[in-house]
Amino acid sequence: MRMLFPESAGSLSPAGVADALAWPDGTDPCVRAIMVATADGSARSPKGLSAGISSAADRLVFGTLRGLSDVILAGAETVRSENYGPPKPRPELERRRAEAGQTTVPRVAIVTGSGDLDPTSPLFTQSVEPPLVLAPASLPADHRAALAPVAEIVDCGTDRVEPAAVVAALAERGLRRVALEGGPGLLAQMMAASLVDELCLTVTPLLFGGSDVAHPTPRIMAGSPLPDAPRPMTLAHVIESDGTLFLRYRVGE
Repeated sequence: MRMLFPESAGSLSPAGVADALAWPDGTDPCVRAIMVATADGSARSPKGLSAGISSAADRLVFGTLRGLSDVILAGAETVRSENYGPPKPRPELERRRAEAGQTTVPRVAIVTGSGDLDPTSPLFTQSVEPPLVLAPASLPADHRAALAPVAEIVDCGTDRVEPAAVVAALAERGLRRVALEGGPGLLAQMMAASLVDELCLTVTPLLFGGSDVAHPTPRIMAGSPLPDAPRPMTLAHVIESDGTLFLRYRVGE
């Protein structure tokens, strides 16, 4: 891997990648969206999973970004489809996490309107800390009862989850470095509410192909255009590895 911008820095070791992806200082929440897409804009492989368009270098960057975070934030559909498990310690990041006053692994926070999650999955039964379930107060009683023994349920709205309440709930628990892993619907909601500070986008040298009504191309964001579209971003850095580009943007600058 090599840094191309803002300055060419030659080859980057895993430690150099971690230096490049260090989280901003300060006490305010910082939400980093972490997404991957093909060169023609698809956020999934034809099988419907992001892993199909990933690579070893992308997994290193992805693992470093989430490994340096306080909390991994994802929507329930992403947790189900990508088969999320409990975060695992990364020995190469242990010192950095200790120096930042962090626990051994990031916590997981799941946004759900229905509570349709499996409380017997390893994510709930084997995580170091119980996952946070960020849900509306109207969460069905049966799902609330099933999840309560294995998760911390936080009401973040009345009939729907409010994005601002999500960030506030995480900050109240000291979880200010937020790795937002999607999916496209949750990313769109967070972007629309102007709550995303950075977009870390991996662009892979792959093509997905055309799109039609029957076979729409999945993108990194879903739903309607942003209320202030097109929203500007500032390029912070570019890292390259075997044709894959790792782009970090500051949003709204």
